[in-house]
Amino acid sequence: MASNEPDNQEAVNLVTKWIDEINLAERELQPWWKAGDIIIRRFKNENRGRAGGRPSIADNRRRFAVLWSNVQTLQPAIYAKQPVPMVDRRYRDEDPVGKVASDVLERALGFSLDQYDFDGRVKLCVLDYLLPGRGQVWVRYIPHMRQVNAEQDPELGEGEEDADTTETGEIEGSGPDDSAMHEGMESGPSEEVVYEEVQCDHVAWKDWLTNPSREWSEVRWVGRRVYMTKAELTERFGAEKAKQVPLTTTVTGAGNDQAEEAQRQANHTGEVYEIWDKPSKKAYWLCKGYTGGVLDEREDPLGLKGFFPCPAPLNATTANDSTIPVADYVMYQDQAEELDDLTARIGKLQEALRMVGVYAGEANRELQLVFSPGNENKLIPIDTYDIWKEKGGVKGLIDWVPIDMVIEVLRGCFETRAQILNDIYQITGLSDIIRGESNPNETATAQRLKGQWGSLRVRDRQRDLQRFCRDAIRLKAEVIAEHFSVETLKVMTNVKLLTAVEKQQIEQIMPMIEQAKAAGMPIPPGIEPAPEMLELMQEPTWDEVMALLKNDALRSFRIDVETDSTVEPDENAAKLAFTEFTTATVGLLTAAAGIVPTAPYTAPLFAEILKQGARTFNVSRSMEDVIDKVFETAGEQPPAQPPGPPPPDESAIQVEQMKSQTAQMQAQIEQQRTQMEGQLGAAELQLKGQELQVKAAALARDPTPQGSA
Repeated sequence: MASNEPDNQEAVNLVTKWIDEINLAERELQPWWKAGDIIIRRFKNENRGRAGGRPSIADNRRRFAVLWSNVQTLQPAIYAKQPVPMVDRRYRDEDPVGKVASDVLERALGFSLDQYDFDGRVKLCVLDYLLPGRGQVWVRYIPHMRQVNAEQDPELGEGEEDADTTETGEIEGSGPDDSAMHEGMESGPSEEVVYEEVQCDHVAWKDWLTNPSREWSEVRWVGRRVYMTKAELTERFGAEKAKQVPLTTTVTGAGNDQAEEAQRQANHTGEVYEIWDKPSKKAYWLCKGYTGGVLDEREDPLGLKGFFPCPAPLNATTANDSTIPVADYVMYQDQAEELDDLTARIGKLQEALRMVGVYAGEANRELQLVFSPGNENKLIPIDTYDIWKEKGGVKGLIDWVPIDMVIEVLRGCFETRAQILNDIYQITGLSDIIRGESNPNETATAQRLKGQWGSLRVRDRQRDLQRFCRDAIRLKAEVIAEHFSVETLKVMTNVKLLTAVEKQQIEQIMPMIEQAKAAGMPIPPGIEPAPEMLELMQEPTWDEVMALLKNDALRSFRIDVETDSTVEPDENAAKLAFTEFTTATVGLLTAAAGIVPTAPYTAPLFAEILKQGARTFNVSRSMEDVIDKVFETAGEQPPAQPPGPPPPDESAIQVEQMKSQTAQMQAQIEQQRTQMEGQLGAAELQLKGQELQVKAAALARDPTPQGSA
């Protein structure tokens, strides 16, 4: 018994130390909590005179809901849609493993955000940010366990129901190798992980604690207060420790005894503080009402790079001397209270703004008939009309209460209220463009300048909220990469990859199959891999992807997790930008079609220009993949030969041939004509020669000339 006393005393000292730390943090937060309560009641238009704040003039007085209006205006202006995770290679270089790992992580994050209502958690944080001044979330890793009996097949088919499937507590796993989880599984070897989740819990603005500090880098520990029922305490910490936690009851008033008793049982919870201490790399669960020791203690439960399971909080106005925020409403609370007083005064004046007069008692019946309902457009007979006429008629019988002064005061109240309202808009920076008001006489340039400069502070809020969402999503991504098993990622992401063993088996069997085909031998069915598996041989394996995801340094160096904007985009501007990008793309592709075939080395240049334009759109990665494939194929083509002379025209050739043939025929005809003419000339000469010979022969026979006497 004596040997346990030092251990017990050490446990008591530990829980006492942390209770003191919690009390100190809560004392520092008390003024902010009190101001936050007043702001919440004002936002819900509850009576501020009940607890804190300046007492009301009357419980039912009129108010001007300027706080509600400002919050409803800013809420959609700074957060309009759930962010979309964008995971990609940090340097966008040729890294097949990093590319596939980015795709796996992005799909897992997208499923987690949609499945576990990340959008609803962020909206609650935005409301806390705009009212008391701080919003926060808490990341939890939840593995679902299944008990496997010794005689039961340990590899239960996916999707089969198991009555022994249970969900673990708040946090499971301890570091990159999940040592705590594996230790628990070793003590109970009949359990195995069947599914894993990572969720973001919204932490109420009064439930998140930290040590007093001036900036986030000085924060040593963070904690949150969790309300757990008796059953939840027993399941999480065991029956013995659950008995030590005092349960409290909160009844808000249900109307009758039975309803109050049901609400009392439902609200019968115990306060448990979850503390994450960065210097010791430990997490503690404790209760103020139990000083015998902590309820639970674990070494670095998640193994996160920054240790804390929550991002830097979404704070409103802070100074350099404290991380405790100042709510926006505090900055214009005086003007808002003046606005309430004026609104209440205007209500009283409006009640006094009515027709009231006095008259003599003897004229009661006739005057009552004049002002009685239902006597519109009617003539009322009066027996003593002569007497009425002598007294000046109705004007002479009634003296009206003057309301001119009331109207004048009322007009001054309206003008003053408008000026105060304008002062509030100047303080908060809510320009008339954000409120949807504009002057039709202003030019488009004036409207654009007003919107540009009037939304500077709103854009700063938008960036801060986007940073908060990005940090929360990065925590979820780190938990997924560190703790999720390959089986969970396969089911969650639907990414088709081979394992190293499957790839090795295919590499070994394919040469045998090729030899059998060459020899003409039949291949047994089921031996040859499917075509889709052969296509996956070019992709990285699950082993390579998981090795990258589970290595903190390599994952940080090669993979970057970002989000898109949380602000609703301008549809017209987006359409115009996409139209301009499409037009520029067509022109660039036209130029590339004329240059790349003759100079393939220019393909990467055109591809990079197109990808720079594509990165401005959400579909950049899919477009980049297509661009890379197109220009990679174009760059692999051999250079085109320089263009030679144009091919001859067939019709022109035929015409030339016909001309040549015609010329040849004409030449032949001319030659034949010349030959015929020569032959005719020779024949004529021969004939003349013969004629001369005949004449000479005749002269020889008769020398006397003919015709002489």
